[in-house]
Amino acid sequence: MAQQREPRIDWRTGAEVSGLRQKGSRRKPRPSSELSRVEQDSYLDTYLARCRNERRLDDKTIKAYSCDISQCIEWLADMGGAIDREGLRAYMAHLNANHAASTVRRKLASIRAWTRWLKREQYIEMSPFEELEVNIRQPLLLPRIIRPAELKRILDVDSRRLMLARRKRKGDHTVHEADLALRDQAILELLVATGIRVSELCALNMDSVDMSSQQLRIFGKGSKERVMILGSKTTREVLESYLEDRQDELSPWCVPKTNALFLNRARRRITDQAVRRIIFKRTKEAGVPTHITPHMFRHSFATALLEEDVDIRYIQKLLGHSSVKTTERYTYVSSAKLREIMEQHNPRDVLEEEVGMR
Repeated sequence: MAQQREPRIDWRTGAEVSGLRQKGSRRKPRPSSELSRVEQDSYLDTYLARCRNERRLDDKTIKAYSCDISQCIEWLADMGGAIDREGLRAYMAHLNANHAASTVRRKLASIRAWTRWLKREQYIEMSPFEELEVNIRQPLLLPRIIRPAELKRILDVDSRRLMLARRKRKGDHTVHEADLALRDQAILELLVATGIRVSELCALNMDSVDMSSQQLRIFGKGSKERVMILGSKTTREVLESYLEDRQDELSPWCVPKTNALFLNRARRRITDQAVRRIIFKRTKEAGVPTHITPHMFRHSFATALLEEDVDIRYIQKLLGHSSVKTTERYTYVSSAKLREIMEQHNPRDVLEEEVGMR
């Protein structure tokens, strides 16, 4: 009987991994415990290639899937276990002993998705998770936010006046402190005014900004696009100043070969770590003792909107959350504001004050 090549693509190299399959034959599913190590690795490569080429998942997601599933395969191989209920139960105990609940949930979700795909593609008879009870209780950790007073100090440090001052250029394309102050202020303004993720911020291009319509086009997780309105006049002014510098031939930020919106000192696309260093530097200059991360700006953005009575569905859209359940955690933060209101403006205490004034 003639044989038909069934191409598989190695997700790392893009090279074709050949496999022979009888023409017209159907794949016979087997128990997951019978998969050899070679088959596990091969099926993982095929799965990751499908995630990239068909589901169009981003590189970070695919890298996380690869890491989570490979670690499971390697641990089971070292322990002499198999991809079955007992093997996964032992691996779950290993994860719980060494990782936080959120990490365990993510790793198990990656493995579960892979085994479901194996069943759907008829490589295995059933997913071992169908026989396994998974109930990882994750403690409720409230999002950490930046207090408004601290946020104002971060945005209003003296370097802003230096940044907005017009300066003479020599055309040497050296990145000076004034140039960095301008870029840093534009980055901080976007973090505060849009709640953008740091990965989304670094991925912004010149054509992501449309100042005529006052819009910012953001590509979020899963290549989902959302449009943010640049509603703050201050943010627009700072961004316009930076865009002028970015396109000024005498400016060190003018690099026609790259479309990246924000550049580092080497005049290449800025990285997540560079943004973290900018925040650390600015908080130190402002005398803010709190350790502030890029995601805290996002938490503060969402919480501020919620406290202004913005509908949670609108906040979900602004943040780019797939599920409103992710957005709902900010309601717990907002309850702290309710406590403050009830303690400082309680009708019972107001009544006492009015009686005392008579």
